[in-house]
Amino acid sequence: MSYPSWCQSIEQSHIEANVPDKNSFNNLLERDLRVYFARTLKKHDLLRVEYNLLREGPTQTGIAYPKFYLWTKVYSGKEVVDEGAIRVAAVDRERFEITDFVSKRKIIAKPANVELVFPAALTEKILRLAGVK
Repeated sequence: MSYPSWCQSIEQSHIEANVPDKNSFNNLLERDLRVYFARTLKKHDLLRVEYNLLREGPTQTGIAYPKFYLWTKVYSGKEVVDEGAIRVAAVDRERFEITDFVSKRKIIAKPANVELVFPAALTEKILRLAGVK
């Protein structure tokens, strides 16, 4: 299905209004991931976060904020304290809001949880990263 060109231009303008530029993207995303995990894991010592994009570029649906899908590992020192699939929304070119995080532990326990949050096109990749497939 193809969209009229005016729809595509609206989607593109929404992406441009919310996704940080290339120079800021990584710093802002890492900052917001560290804050999120420090709060949710109740670990306020120095956390290091590594991530890989599961899909290149943002996913834009309607007028929602553009979303990015990641596989994230969280370290305290050299120890991995958590990892899993995460969905973030780019907001006003200034920050990322973490909308959903499904830990590797939860994915292994109930693989169907992945389908509730992430696009079908990413399900197999996420299950493979979790060691389910």
